[in-house]
Amino acid sequence: MSESARRMLFVLLLAVALIQTGAHISQSFVNYPAWQFIGRDSFPAYHHAMTVGAFRFLLVPRLVELGLAIVVLLFPPSAIRRSLLVLAIGLTLSGLISTVLIQRPIHEQLETIGNTPELLSRLRGTDWIRHGLQMLRAALYLWMLWLVVNPRTDTATRSHAIQ
Repeated sequence: MSESARRMLFVLLLAVALIQTGAHISQSFVNYPAWQFIGRDSFPAYHHAMTVGAFRFLLVPRLVELGLAIVVLLFPPSAIRRSLLVLAIGLTLSGLISTVLIQRPIHEQLETIGNTPELLSRLRGTDWIRHGLQMLRAALYLWMLWLVVNPRTDTATRSHAIQ
């Protein structure tokens, strides 16, 4: 695969990762705080409908990101060390694990019980785990982008970075 194609794959990966990160930030800082104003009885139906959109704009991009990250790991741009991509994949997987083991069970309770202050507080508090992981991942991808586009990265450095 050509270096140009490798770079384009990386840019696509970066775009998907940043779109997913932005969707999660919007969910956490726009939607979650407003949930306290939705009636407890009507909340489960609202939450169920919202879950469909969350699947499309949060989970699907995250899975596409993982797939693209694996392809980029196999065919990295010359300026990016594979270890950086492995770290990014690890951060992405850690966010998914947090979602499955911590946040998703809270969402299931919200859909069953309704939006109690305790559940909303626990959801927003534990969501910082994902925020930390996503911010580190986004920063790592942006740093890798800088490595790819940095004109001062010479050929010797690029050859060394593949190892």
